[in-house]
Amino acid sequence: MNTQLQPDAVAWRDLTPLMNPRSVAIVGASQRTDALPNREPRGNRVIRNLKNFGYPGRIVAINPKYSEVMDCPCYPDIGAIPEPVDCVVLAVPNRHVPDLLESAAAAGTRAAVVFAAGFAETGAEGKARQARLEALSRERGFLICGPNCYGVLNVFGKAPLFASAIPSGFLAGPVALVSQSGGLSTTIANALMLNRRVGLSHIVSCGNQSGATFEEYFNYFVENENTRVIAAFVEGFKQPEKLLAVARKAAEHDKPLIILKGGRSEVSKRAAATHSGSLAGSAEVVDAAFRQGGIVSVRSLNELIDAVSVFSCETFVKRYNGGRRIGVLSGSGGECTLVSDAAANVGIEVPELTATTKSQLQESVADFGNMNNPLDGTGAMYDDDKIFPRLLQALIDDANIDVVTINLEANDPRPKELKSSNRFSAAIEKAAASSPKPIVCFSSVVGGPVDPEILLPLRQAGVPLMEGAECATATIRNLADYHAFKKTGKTEPVSTATPTPPAKLPSGILPAQAAFHLIEQFGIPLVLTVLTQSTDEAVAAAESMGFPVALKIESSEITHKSDVGGVALKLSNASEVREAHARMSSEVSQRAPNAKIDGVVVQRMARDGVEMILGVKRDPLFGPVVLCGIGGILVELLKDVAVGIPPLTCDQARDTLKRLRGFAILEGVRGKPPADIDALCDAMVGVSRLAIELGDQLVGLDINPMIVLPKGQGVVAVDALVEIK
Repeated sequence: MNTQLQPDAVAWRDLTPLMNPRSVAIVGASQRTDALPNREPRGNRVIRNLKNFGYPGRIVAINPKYSEVMDCPCYPDIGAIPEPVDCVVLAVPNRHVPDLLESAAAAGTRAAVVFAAGFAETGAEGKARQARLEALSRERGFLICGPNCYGVLNVFGKAPLFASAIPSGFLAGPVALVSQSGGLSTTIANALMLNRRVGLSHIVSCGNQSGATFEEYFNYFVENENTRVIAAFVEGFKQPEKLLAVARKAAEHDKPLIILKGGRSEVSKRAAATHSGSLAGSAEVVDAAFRQGGIVSVRSLNELIDAVSVFSCETFVKRYNGGRRIGVLSGSGGECTLVSDAAANVGIEVPELTATTKSQLQESVADFGNMNNPLDGTGAMYDDDKIFPRLLQALIDDANIDVVTINLEANDPRPKELKSSNRFSAAIEKAAASSPKPIVCFSSVVGGPVDPEILLPLRQAGVPLMEGAECATATIRNLADYHAFKKTGKTEPVSTATPTPPAKLPSGILPAQAAFHLIEQFGIPLVLTVLTQSTDEAVAAAESMGFPVALKIESSEITHKSDVGGVALKLSNASEVREAHARMSSEVSQRAPNAKIDGVVVQRMARDGVEMILGVKRDPLFGPVVLCGIGGILVELLKDVAVGIPPLTCDQARDTLKRLRGFAILEGVRGKPPADIDALCDAMVGVSRLAIELGDQLVGLDINPMIVLPKGQGVVAVDALVEIK
């Protein structure tokens, strides 16, 4: 599966009938009046939402009992509507849904919202129901939001096909939110609107994605003129092969895609013959995909809300230069310590102030002892109103600072007369009016209502608010990463042509010679290797290629040869080869008595270098992924691996390698020369091509070790294990 299709190579469905319908039919509305306001039938709630929002299109109800519901014409069934509607909303039990949708499609309706649960998230009966919906969407192009969802809310289109009651004063803005969870869709939306003053262009609760998928919603929002930032809570992707394409399209349109991916922990993992199959789980693969697509990955709801708050603040983003150096101002020495730790944990720098800044501070703030970054204002800035503005301006003017961050307790629950945050926020607002640098505020703790008298003026001045040092520093790091991706993340064009299928390979573990021949076709250099059938042949091969040599037992039934005594290294003459051959044959026959032995491989010992592992594993969502890490016999213990999504470019391969904890080994440590990283990147690109060419045939691949020789001398594969389906 080619998971890195170019944006213009992907076919996208037009979601307009679902997202901005000209007419809507609601199935499940009634004339019942006995329900409490918050317990009214969902169908009635949808009609109420539509009317309260001022929906400009046609609204009809479907119910055989009535001719009118809530002042809307009512028909006995979908087929009885005089003119087809764009979208039908089903607020009925799950058992009725498949037949109703098929009737709607037959009547000319093009989209539907399905609230009911009880589909693929339940047992066999629910899965069968959802299969009918998926078939309808796939075969007839019918657009479905849900099931098991809250629906679609188009704010600017005044089209709330939404199950939840929508309060008055809904804040319109540039952020589109997609959430698999209906409950979290409203939780996130309310937090953004009320505690960050961030408006929304759309809310989509997509549920089980039986029709329209996350990838399709993302594409719609990339092309939507009212949306500048796309945020999502995702449990699972349905079209992962399109994710990187739409992510890159979003970056090209300068629309950040911010995703909180749930379900990162693994409850099970397939036992694989190759090391690569067990070295990286789904979370690492998702991270690699997000990184290669320029997707902003967040790890909590609080971090999602803060990231959206910052990325959607247009003035702040325009002033940001991509730097990772922050200046910190706080009235608490303890908070200064905590924010320094938080910054270090995420790779954000808290630099020393310039000598000029320190000198100016000494002159302008008499008897103020702290001239370091973070700036601890101490109790002095609470007692003297002149100190805080001077400290703030010092950070704005300092040449070592890219982003000014201020510890401001905007969620302090005390009465206004007992807190100083309002005074400080006024000074921040004034400074922001002329500041060439971005300014951001963060509270010490997360939670509680935010003071609107602080929040609103700051937001209008281009100063976003965040809660907690951890989320604040992570958000600045994410902003810096996204800025870097925008500058350097674009890669050379990748072919989208379907590769020529290779000849069918035999299933199971390939013999060593066949495995080596396969990887050699993709430009992977190999150590000289000969398969022998006797001791004399092994000696002759060793003498022909030159000592020292290694012997390795050859058997498709022995995955890890060293575990059964099937490897002998650094043999320097014929006598040592004979002794090792006899010893190996005896030990393997005892420790793996039932294994079929195909001979003994003789290899010329590779020169010294850095031992790496280079491999491929299959991910359930993204297909084949490339892994590279510190190799050798301790590979599974160290598990220092990084993941890339094919097809890889050389730049992406290098970026992948830099994420290894042991990357410094490749750069040269303790007198060792730098390794040939360029050649290793070329090998990674070759392996990614192999993974794409073999497609579904390839179960897994290990090249372990891959010896990376000193810079300019290349790489050489010493051992290869290839498993074919």
